[in-house]
Amino acid sequence: MLFKGEKIFFVASWLRVGFIFLVFSPPVFAGSFQLKLGRLFAEGRASEMESAIDSRLRKDPAQLDLWLELADLRESQGDIPGAVAAYGKFLAQRDDWKISVRLALALEQMGEFAEAERDLALLSKDHAEDPDILWGLARLHWVRSQWKSLRGHASPREELVLAQKLLLKLASKKPAFALGLWQLAEVSRQLGDGDRALKAYQDLLRQDASYKSAHRQIARLLAQKGMIREALARYEKATAVEPDDLKLKKEAAQAARLAPREAQRRRDVRMSEWRKWKSPSEKPIAASATTLRVGLFTGMGRILFRGDSELRVETPSTDSTPAGRSPQAGSGQAAFQAPITILAANQEYHIVYHPAGRGKGGLESWTLNDNREKKILSFSQRIWIEPKEQGKALCLHAVPSNNGYFFAREEDRAYRGLIEISPKPGAGFSVINRVSLEDYTAGVIAAEMSASWPIEALKAQAILVRGYALSKKGRHNAEGFDVCDSVHCQVYQGLTAENPRTNQAVNETAGLVLKHGGRIIPSVFSSQCGGHTQDYAEAWGYQEPVVGVIDYDTRYNQDMEFPLSPNRMERWIKEDRQAWCRVSELKDHRSYRWAWVVTAADILKRSGPIGRVRRLIVTHRSSAGWADRLLVEGAAGSKELKGDSIRSFLGGIRSNLIWIEPQFNLKGWPEEFIIYGGGWGHGVGMCQAGAYGLAKAGKTCEEILEHYFPKGSVKKLDAFKAN
Repeated sequence: MLFKGEKIFFVASWLRVGFIFLVFSPPVFAGSFQLKLGRLFAEGRASEMESAIDSRLRKDPAQLDLWLELADLRESQGDIPGAVAAYGKFLAQRDDWKISVRLALALEQMGEFAEAERDLALLSKDHAEDPDILWGLARLHWVRSQWKSLRGHASPREELVLAQKLLLKLASKKPAFALGLWQLAEVSRQLGDGDRALKAYQDLLRQDASYKSAHRQIARLLAQKGMIREALARYEKATAVEPDDLKLKKEAAQAARLAPREAQRRRDVRMSEWRKWKSPSEKPIAASATTLRVGLFTGMGRILFRGDSELRVETPSTDSTPAGRSPQAGSGQAAFQAPITILAANQEYHIVYHPAGRGKGGLESWTLNDNREKKILSFSQRIWIEPKEQGKALCLHAVPSNNGYFFAREEDRAYRGLIEISPKPGAGFSVINRVSLEDYTAGVIAAEMSASWPIEALKAQAILVRGYALSKKGRHNAEGFDVCDSVHCQVYQGLTAENPRTNQAVNETAGLVLKHGGRIIPSVFSSQCGGHTQDYAEAWGYQEPVVGVIDYDTRYNQDMEFPLSPNRMERWIKEDRQAWCRVSELKDHRSYRWAWVVTAADILKRSGPIGRVRRLIVTHRSSAGWADRLLVEGAAGSKELKGDSIRSFLGGIRSNLIWIEPQFNLKGWPEEFIIYGGGWGHGVGMCQAGAYGLAKAGKTCEEILEHYFPKGSVKKLDAFKAN
């Protein structure tokens, strides 16, 4: 077999699917050598690792596990011919049809279509229902449909029809395999089979909502079917999850112009919903002497609000609590001049920024207007707005939440405490919620964890929310607030998110935080750790008493000794292994293991002047296996990504616990990168899904926190004020 041109060096494994469970004989090497390989692999010392494996294989070539280690090592470095050779050595000593499938898929990746198809066809005679074979054959037909220059094969359309048939069969066998649904949707769309494509995109989003572009494709298909109302709703979602895509915004605007009455109708319906919406009533929350400034918006030009009671508009003069005024009542902790004005209850008001050149005299200004846009007052310094009646809320209309993420949305919200409007010359105004620590905790916990979860998991979450806010207080000082309301800090949705069970968790843990050596720990958490959390220092480079822990019962995964060797790393990410966070009844349990695809063209857009993309290589991992350095190698240079930036660079993937496999075209250049992954978030501290699993197993909140923070202890805040 001949390998031509740049395919020899730059091709890498791409098609193996994460639902294979390979069955091996007990490893003939163990313990210290496996750990040595794992350490070398995590540190990116590939040449040393290959030398160590070669040395052992020269002495005893019958160590079959080492041939697989060598194959995966070479694939991770882009040496696909070397990986093929390693698979061949394995198969020369043992006939294993699953390894034969892997070899066939590697040949397919390299453009050796005839050999790959022959081998897959032979394997399918005995294993016709095997998902890997179905996937491999489907991809083979799809790739061939893109290359019109291939001779002696079916037409591009015929190839797509064959691919669709195989993908439909795969979907019936593995309905939760999101990557297969994505491919089915794309193939169906190319065939002009709009109904099939629409259903596949919708099924895909039910399985994995992180496929952002599916919203755009659904909007287009709905528009083509004349379902303008549904299409506009989907375009709204698409632009929320991809707010920086100017082409998408233009497309959405064009769709709106085709149905101006429908667009206006949607705006009218939205306003009607806001006016009918009733804010939840405030429930008692434990008192706290600590106030937090929570940034809700920056760079605003207009906002609509109302109060459940009369609203007092004031100008704060200092940040000290005046005598006789309880910080809990308004959570403002400031001295005041007399109120500027009193606003009527249940009436709409606007804060409006007027840029320079539009206002009187050409100067910029900020105004508070009534619902008829009549100016009530002008201001150039911050103002505070709070309900006169304790226990009543202030409500904001159309609050954008988590823009840029696949869970972005817009909603009306109610807030405890008071709202600060802070003018920013040349940049509109900021909206800040000043609220007590315990009220803030109540507004976060229900946004970060479902109220239906076990109470011990909710209590553990409450303790972490409180401690994290205090440990990070002031991180946004330059912007005028302590913490933001998004995933950058903690998701905070105010009174709107509160629930009796989450409030119970707040009250039963009031004043409790995690400490180490008398200091509050930065008690971070993520949605899913994928089975092993990370060290704080390895993830972010700062020394903190937060270390990585295995997130499973030690009776399981005894063959997975961390840090993991190449073959074990691939198996760990692709296999559906036992862990506390692998909980099937959770809505988002599929984030335990997932698959994603990013095109070389998208990578090129984000890479800068490095030339056509050759390969992506993880050059360093944490001891838990999470990628913390990614090398993007191009024809004219390279680019290195570090830490959390890897996730956004790869299109907003769920985590850095990844295994990358590129797909190459006939000329040896990668066109797509298939990314298999585990977990959701940064993987440091408490795993929320794991906390659910532990609580279901009967663990208390203290035991849950001891598991994830073995160096921390639950302590009461020194300045905590009990009711």
